[in-house]
Amino acid sequence: MEENIQIESNVGKKPRMTETDDTGEDIISKLPESIISRILSLLPTKHVLQTCVLSKEWEYKWACIYNIDIIDAEGFSRRTTMKKNVVNFVDRIFILSRASTLKRFRLWFVEKYDAHRMITWISAALMRDVEDLTIFYGHEGVVLPRCLFDCIPLKKLWLHLPCTFRPVQNWISNLEVLYLDQVEILNDHAPNTSQLIFNFPVLGTLELRDCKWLKVNFVEIKAPALTEFNVAHYRDLSEVENCQIKISGAKHLKFGFHGYFVDNLDLSASSVFSAAVDYQNFVHNLQGFQKNGSLACLLLKGCSGLNHLQLSGDTVEAIIAQSKQGHPLPEFNMLKRLEICSQYDSGAFLEFLHLTPSIEWIKLSMVMESIPSCIVSHVKEVEFAGFNGEQTHVHLAGFLLKNATELKKMVGLSRKRSEEREVESLFWAKLKRAFANGDLQVDSSVKNMADFESLFG
Repeated sequence: MEENIQIESNVGKKPRMTETDDTGEDIISKLPESIISRILSLLPTKHVLQTCVLSKEWEYKWACIYNIDIIDAEGFSRRTTMKKNVVNFVDRIFILSRASTLKRFRLWFVEKYDAHRMITWISAALMRDVEDLTIFYGHEGVVLPRCLFDCIPLKKLWLHLPCTFRPVQNWISNLEVLYLDQVEILNDHAPNTSQLIFNFPVLGTLELRDCKWLKVNFVEIKAPALTEFNVAHYRDLSEVENCQIKISGAKHLKFGFHGYFVDNLDLSASSVFSAAVDYQNFVHNLQGFQKNGSLACLLLKGCSGLNHLQLSGDTVEAIIAQSKQGHPLPEFNMLKRLEICSQYDSGAFLEFLHLTPSIEWIKLSMVMESIPSCIVSHVKEVEFAGFNGEQTHVHLAGFLLKNATELKKMVGLSRKRSEEREVESLFWAKLKRAFANGDLQVDSSVKNMADFESLFG
């Protein structure tokens, strides 16, 4: 459990960090240094340094902290004098710190700072065997030090930084979390080799956002413990380098993709149980739409063992458009849960459902003209998005209630109390009977008939 400590302070008053017993004796100052270090390391860094004014004894107590957070997320340091104070503040921490190792070092700057000074701070943190390194900085000029790839204790690396990443050819790391945003990965070993291999035996989470690969055409990431892999790409397709990225060894992977489709992801050497693909149709021509459909099919064919799939409406339409061109579509014979997270064409959605013969849970956000047999015979739970009790919605829910033989739960139902149409009244009466007989669970919040009557009127 994460511990949070807050300091309440008034302007013009010194921070109060000491506590006395009945005799007036300072008891906090007599705690072991390891305990004081732990307490201070849980506080915001800027507040920790304020303790130096408490007394002569507390002048350098702060120097034992092992968590350092330098955050100017609101851009308060726009003035040169303020920036200089921030730089001196960070310099003082590293010069006077007695901590031989750091658990966390975070730099979060909106304004532009001296890139060379930032490189020095990052190097200093790595030389203290930092475990959690986070850099949020939107300006160019920062070059990551080579010692980054030799820091064995490093467990979390989070970079939102337009910089060049120069990994060693066979990078072996104990990272558990790797987040790269706007990073250019450069292969310094070219032209001797155009391939890179990363060995991450304990990596659990990997996220790549708008990353570019330079002088490399193949990267294999061996990550047997990987459970979550997310990719976001919002740059134009013409800017994407032709670098194949293979994720191998992951046994229970949750995959997410957002933005433009790319053709460089290979998940066939891993077992993907859940995928969320949010492709948005940024291109407005037939050729581009067909290409994106082809890339969507290629990506999902590597996820044949999916159990849970979330798609945008554009993705569904792009995939189904491929069948009209005579191209084979991926099949999802093991898929149990399907969710469409944005508006979609009902005809394309119905065609897509024929690719999911074993579906058991589905989220519906619009009326369908017909119901595929896979829903009638297999679906156990239906969740409605945007259901408001109108006649067309009630017809769909009523059909499922009557014909879906395995249906056990309906979620997301609501009713306009002003609606009194006969077809709706019959539906709600039928739904009440099914609930009363214990055949159907309507919503997790409904525990008895009184709750049911309150919910549906």
